[in-house]
Amino acid sequence: MNETCRSGLTRALQDGEAQARREGRAVLVVFSLVAERLEPLRLFAANRQVFGQSLFWSGGQGGLALAGFGCTEEISPVAGERFSASSQAWRQLLAEAHQVGPRKAYLCGGFCFDPQGARSAKWQSFAETSLVLPRILLLQEDDQQHWLFSLWLEPGADVAHCAASLVAEWTLLLTRYAHAPRRQLPSCIEQQDDTEDAAQWQATVAGAIGRIGAGELNKVVLAREVCLQAEHNIPCGPLLENLEAAYPQAFLFAFSRGDRCFLGATPERLVRVARGTLNTVALAGTCARGLHEQQDAELGQTLMDSAKDRYEHALVVQTVREALQPYCAMLEIPPQPQLHRLAHVQHLLTPVLGRLRPQVDVLQLVKVLHPTPAVGGLPRAGALDYIREHEGLDRGWYAAPVGWLNAEGDGDFAVALRSALIHGNQAHLFAGCGIVAESDPQSEYRETCLKLRTIGEALRPQPASPDVQAV
Repeated sequence: MNETCRSGLTRALQDGEAQARREGRAVLVVFSLVAERLEPLRLFAANRQVFGQSLFWSGGQGGLALAGFGCTEEISPVAGERFSASSQAWRQLLAEAHQVGPRKAYLCGGFCFDPQGARSAKWQSFAETSLVLPRILLLQEDDQQHWLFSLWLEPGADVAHCAASLVAEWTLLLTRYAHAPRRQLPSCIEQQDDTEDAAQWQATVAGAIGRIGAGELNKVVLAREVCLQAEHNIPCGPLLENLEAAYPQAFLFAFSRGDRCFLGATPERLVRVARGTLNTVALAGTCARGLHEQQDAELGQTLMDSAKDRYEHALVVQTVREALQPYCAMLEIPPQPQLHRLAHVQHLLTPVLGRLRPQVDVLQLVKVLHPTPAVGGLPRAGALDYIREHEGLDRGWYAAPVGWLNAEGDGDFAVALRSALIHGNQAHLFAGCGIVAESDPQSEYRETCLKLRTIGEALRPQPASPDVQAV
C-alpha cells in the first residue's frame, strides 16, 4: 500500500473516530481503494485459515468475484424471521457506517437449508444465518478490482494503531499470495461411508412415491450424503481450481469457518438483483451427457420429451412465478425450457427476468423463493415435513441460499448444490433428486451418483500446467 493509500485510510479512520466522539457511540468505517490485479481464488486459497474465517465467490466467467478475510460484523439473528431480521440488521449497520472510497460495503454468507431440520456436529461452525462483513475484501467486477477495509471505531480509539494493524494484515495476505507453497490434492481418496446404503435410500424414495400417489404431496426432494476420506488433509485451493476449470459457467463458492470449509460449483442461481432488475432461473429435470455429440443431442432431446421431467420442471416454473409476481412490476418467463449443459449432466432450465417494485430488497426475494421446489418440494410445508421425518440428514448449508448483497441494494444468491463440506481429510458430499409420481427409485439413485461426480472428480489431482502455481 503506497503512502497515498495509507494516508487515505488514516484520514477515513480519523473521520470515523471523530464521528464516534461526537455521537458517543462506535462507528463502522468502510474504506475502499483501487487494487492491483490479483487472482481472487489464489488469494483465498493462500489465506483461507489465516483470520479464522474467509470466503470466496465467483459468478462464473466474467462475473463478480469476492475474496474476504476476517469478520468485522456478522449478522446472525437467533430468533424471529431470519431473512427479514437480516435485512433490518443490514439497514441498521449501514445507517451507522462512515463509508469512504469508490466502493461501498459488501455482506457475504449464507443460510442453513431448514432451521427446523436435523442438527449434527459437523455443521456446528455454520450458523443458521451467517452474513459477514469481512475485515478485508478483494472485489473484482468487470475489469476493475478494489480493496475494502472495514473496522469499528470506539470514541477515543488509537487511529494510528488501527491503521497499522489493517496495513499489517493486508501485507500478510499479499505476502502469502506471492509465496504460498504448492499444495496437492491427495493421490488416494476413498469412500468412508454412505449415510444410507443404496437399498435404504431407494426404499425411502419408494415411500415418498407412495405418499405422492396418495395425493399427500406433488413432489419431494430427497438428498443423500457420502463421506470420502483421503490419506491427508484436503486443500481447498486445488479443489476449487479444478471446479473452476471444469465448470466455468457455474457459481463457485467457499465459506471457511476455522478448520471446516463448505464449497461447491452450483449451476443454479436463486436470485440476482442489479439496479432494480431481477434475474433467476427455474432449474429441474436432469440427464447425463453423451459420450459423443450425437448421443449428447439424443439424451438432451429425450430429456426435453420426458413427461416426468417436464412436469417436474413446470412445477418449479409455476412456483417461481407465483412467488415473484407480488414483488415485480414486470415478469418475463419463456413458455418452454431450454437445455443447460454441464460437464456431466444436462438440465432443463427456464430463465426468469423481472422489474422490481420500489423498496423490494434481495433478501425479501430469497425468503419467498427458498426452498424452491427443485430442492424442497410441493406443497412446500408438506414436503419439508416429509424431509424432516424421513430423510435422516442434516443438510446444513447444502441446497440453501449462499451469496452476497451490498450497500447499493444489489445482490446475488445461488442454491448451494454440487457441494461438499471439507474437514481435515474428510469430504462430505451431498446430492438430491426431485421425486414425483412417475419417479423410479433406481433411476433416482443413479441420478444422485451422477451429481456426486461434480465434486468427486474435482477431488482427484489434475495434471498441472508448468507455468501455473497451485496453491
